[in-house]
Amino acid sequence: MVEKKSIMKNLIIISILSVFFSLPLYADDDSNFCNNPQAWDHINSMVENNPDDIPLQILHALKIGLCVKIGQNSISSPEAVHLFNDMVDTMAEKRDQEKKQEGKEVL
Repeated sequence: MVEKKSIMKNLIIISILSVFFSLPLYADDDSNFCNNPQAWDHINSMVENNPDDIPLQILHALKIGLCVKIGQNSISSPEAVHLFNDMVDTMAEKRDQEKKQEGKEVL
């Protein structure tokens, strides 16, 4: 049973890392953060294909919320991009720490 959990964790880690390193997820163009159909297609597809990937779900929800805030003029696009990219980095660091911790437990 422990082995199945470990395999599932590894699959989720691989999934998340592939998300973090895919170009459409990282927001690098302030003006297109909310208006890039390819980026939306990409993240929506990933969310649909990985419904149990909580960090991915969090990033998706964050992007939706930030775009709502931009539409309300309560946050600027550059601020939203900065917040989103910070969260991507935070999630990647967390996954890296979990992977290192998991490796220590195996030894």
